Formats: sequence, structure tokens, C-alpha cells
Amino acid sequence: MPSTTYTTKAPIFRFGGGSSRPRPGRRAPSALDTRYMNMLLALDGIPRFHNILIAFFTWLLLAGFVLFPGTFSSFQQAETDSTNDTERFVLHSINHLPLFVVAFVCCGVGALGMLFFWWRWMRNYVWLTNRIFLPGFLHSLAGIVSTLVNVFGVQHGVLSSSSKITLIVTCAAAGVTGVLFAFYNFFMLRKVKDQHDRIVGREVAGRHGEGIGEQIKQLEKEKQPEAGMV
Repeated sequence: MPSTTYTTKAPIFRFGGGSSRPRPGRRAPSALDTRYMNMLLALDGIPRFHNILIAFFTWLLLAGFVLFPGTFSSFQQAETDSTNDTERFVLHSINHLPLFVVAFVCCGVGALGMLFFWWRWMRNYVWLTNRIFLPGFLHSLAGIVSTLVNVFGVQHGVLSSSSKITLIVTCAAAGVTGVLFAFYNFFMLRKVKDQHDRIVGREVAGRHGEGIGEQIKQLEKEKQPEAGMV
């Protein structure tokens, strides 16, 4: 009669109520898994069509600022009549009303598009500063410069109604985008960047933008004199 053997497994005790093995489908946290690194990696996930659209909207804002000075009235229109009433009428009138409307529409559509994409990608501070706030600020500065050049070149330093409206719009746009750029770049983005540097270590651009850790760069500098002595 064959003998029957019985085997018993030793009980497995788990401390802390959980298994030591990682669950399938979940990756272990990495030192590079920081919020700043996630923002950089998410740049590749943002649709290219969105990048094209935001570039178009910021360009529309610039186009509106460039078109505004073309509506300024000139003193040359009043040279045939030297009365003060005619000069006052020319200064307070809009030279090309349809062009003035087109400029306003361009600025309005551009600003609305920028607001939409600000809301759409509000958590990616890198994308916001590079795609919306910095271009918007620079385009607004270009509008201010273009307006002042036309005021002093065409109107001989005298502000008309259209030039006042243009200066108000461009200065307001430059102020808003400039404040937002400074807030996101020097506060919000700096905060997540400092957190990344504390976890991973500070990184520098490198000689050709290849990216290199600051500690590795320091070690390479220390090895160079030693290599020259050999």
C-alpha cells in the first residue's frame, strides 16, 4: 500500500498589513518623478495644433497693435485751413474707421484665444510662460513703441483720440502680461524648480545645451588638471 505524505506550508506573516511586492500596473516612484519634470515631459503631450493656434492668437494681438497707428489723424489734413476748430476736429477724429474696427477685432480675438489656452493648460507653467505671457508682453511692447513713433512722427507729439485709446490698450496689455509673466516665471515656476533641484540636484545647460548635472560638471573640472599632470 503506497504511503501518503502530507506537506504543510509555513505561514507567511506580513507586517504592516500589506505586501512587499509592487502591484502590477504601477511603477515605483523615481527620483525624476517631480512636478517640474512632469511639466517638461507634458510639453510633448500638448497637441501641436494648440501650439500653432496660440502662436496665431498672439500674432493677432500684435497685428491689432500694428494696425492701430494707421488710424491716426495727421496735421497734414488741416494745412488747408488754419482755424483752430478744424485742427481740433482733425485731432479728435479717426482717420480710417474700418481699419480701426479691424484692429479692435484682431486684439479682441487674440486676447480671447490667449485666455482660453491659459485656462486649458493652466497647470503647465512652462508652457504658459513660453507660449502666452512672454510673447504677449513682447508684442504689447512693440505696440507701445509703434504707437509712440506714430504720435511723434505723424502728430508731432500731440495725442489724438485714437492714439490715446491705442496707448491705453497697449499699456494695459503690456502691464497684464508682464505681471503674469513675472508671477509665473519668478514665483510659481521657481517654486517647482527649486523642489526639483532639492530632489534630483541642480542641472546646468552645458556647453551646447545637452544638459549636465552640476555635480558631474564639478567632477569633470577636477579631473582636467589631473589629466594634464599625467
